[in-house]
Amino acid sequence: MMLRWIASDFERLDPRLFRSFLAVVRTESFSAAAQEASLTQGAISQQIAKLEDRLHTQLFVRAGQRIVTTPGGQLLAAHARAYMEHTSAFLESLNEEFESMRGQVSYAMPESCVHAPHFGWLLQRRLEYPELLLSIELKPSSDVLDDVQSGVIDFGFSMLPCDAVSMQAYPFCTVEYVLVGPAGACAPSPLANLDELLALPFVTYPDMINGLNRWVTGYFGESDALSPLALRVSGQFNDLRGVLAMIEGGMGFSVLPRHVVAAQLASGGIRLVQPQDAEPERAVRQQIWIVRRRDHRMPARVRRVIRWFLDMHTELQPVPQEFLN
Repeated sequence: MMLRWIASDFERLDPRLFRSFLAVVRTESFSAAAQEASLTQGAISQQIAKLEDRLHTQLFVRAGQRIVTTPGGQLLAAHARAYMEHTSAFLESLNEEFESMRGQVSYAMPESCVHAPHFGWLLQRRLEYPELLLSIELKPSSDVLDDVQSGVIDFGFSMLPCDAVSMQAYPFCTVEYVLVGPAGACAPSPLANLDELLALPFVTYPDMINGLNRWVTGYFGESDALSPLALRVSGQFNDLRGVLAMIEGGMGFSVLPRHVVAAQLASGGIRLVQPQDAEPERAVRQQIWIVRRRDHRMPARVRRVIRWFLDMHTELQPVPQEFLN
């Protein structure tokens, strides 16, 4: 039967019937569509009958065990999909404009990120949106990647590269790693080789071995990664404030991001330990990535918070829109 749509019929078309209709198109079965739409098979049949009545055309024909969509049904399916996509986009835009900053945004990051200025800038922006709840966890980069991949958090910051196909990463900023020790400690300076470095007592913390290996590779060119077992550990702490207190107290040395130790270096509580040939252009830097799950639909409020972070580094622009979709 040819489609004979007129304006009055089209205006009486109920978009709420599209979900059931498209379920039948996808599954080619009334029973499977009913299960997908959480309705009875009878309800599905009634809704399809209403659509056919409004449009004066048959939408499906039976071919053995299958339900085949007619040419008229295919036209309606194209319209229904476009309608639902446009409706979803409209509601998302509306939410972006008026409702996006209500609810929780969860992310995780290595502890050193708390000491960077970005965190303070974020808190200042958040003051404008009292209904926004920030849920933040401090974890080593490997745990951050695991939590993002499992969907426990909305996004995360990582010092480790992300090569999983299910993940998406975008460069955020870089940090410089430095070797520091007690102000009054006796240690070779500059350090001549790896043996002199490994002779030092170390104060360790979660993720320190990654920074140490990057520092060693940058200055000594060593290709084999060091194990924590290779170090003379004099103390360990899972909080960087405790690590800094141990270093100032003379317990040992550690490799930390420069921004974490800037105040202590300025006050003279700790000192910088340089290797030989430590020119500024050889500074050891680490890329920090913002990571998210590729197939996860982020609420508008999460995209907004990520955009806040990215706006802190104008050199990163333009950000690929696909990262924020």
